[in-house]
Amino acid sequence: MRIGTSVFTRSAIAALSAATLTLSALSAAAATAEPAPAQFKCGFHIDADLNALYGHCDAPPRTDIVINVELQSGSNYDMCVKPGVTRLGKWPAVWDATYTGRLCSAG
Repeated sequence: MRIGTSVFTRSAIAALSAATLTLSALSAAAATAEPAPAQFKCGFHIDADLNALYGHCDAPPRTDIVINVELQSGSNYDMCVKPGVTRLGKWPAVWDATYTGRLCSAG
């Protein structure tokens, strides 16, 4: 009497092996990748230390943008920012910041 494995069993074993290899590769890549900043957010926000921040989310090609920074004193100003997080000062002295729709060169 010959004992063998069915086509279904062999297919299931092959699929499980492939999935295991894929998960192993993903786990290794995740372990070597640099972690992303935990507090990165797009647009204006305030962190736990009351720092007023502007997160410029960008995708290639890189663009630098002009934001309008609103101060509590009323003396607002425009600022050119590159992709990433820009610290604007302390809240509530810095009240808000919004994208103006214009591009610039932050260097």
